[in-house]
Amino acid sequence: MDQMTKASVLLAAAALALTAAGCGGSGASKSSSSGSNANATLEKAVKYAQCMRENGVTGFPDPDKNGRFMIAAGGPDRNSPQFKKAQQACKSQEPPGLQENPAEIAKDQKEWLKFAQCMRKNGIQDFPDPKDGRLLVPRDRINTNSPQFKNALNACRDAGHVGGGSENGNG
Repeated sequence: MDQMTKASVLLAAAALALTAAGCGGSGASKSSSSGSNANATLEKAVKYAQCMRENGVTGFPDPDKNGRFMIAAGGPDRNSPQFKKAQQACKSQEPPGLQENPAEIAKDQKEWLKFAQCMRKNGIQDFPDPKDGRLLVPRDRINTNSPQFKNALNACRDAGHVGGGSENGNG
């Protein structure tokens, strides 16, 4: 996939996360998109989500078709004692690549910051900076369906390669 196509795919994913999930933000697992490996990753991700819910994180989302998770703002608090306890209990079922490394978080932070600055420059004054490599957009302050937002999103398509433009789809 060339860089432009990747950026478009990630932009579409970002837009979907912003509109469908209520706010953007991901705890994405990095999974291969090829054949049985993808199926195994998805199966493991489904079991992990079930385990997290069984261990008290009732709002933990199901994975997407690629085995990645989108955790929206207002969703489970990843820093809560209950979340951390459930993570430990479900460690054996954790899909590959769920834990992000600090270098990836720093890269995502830098890329999302460029994107946020572009959105503000294009008329979305309340657009927030990312935190810990994640972008959370407060829908109570920002109308993600407005023409102004959509125009800014389109104008910022290439800003920061939207989430880093990484090969593994994390970002």
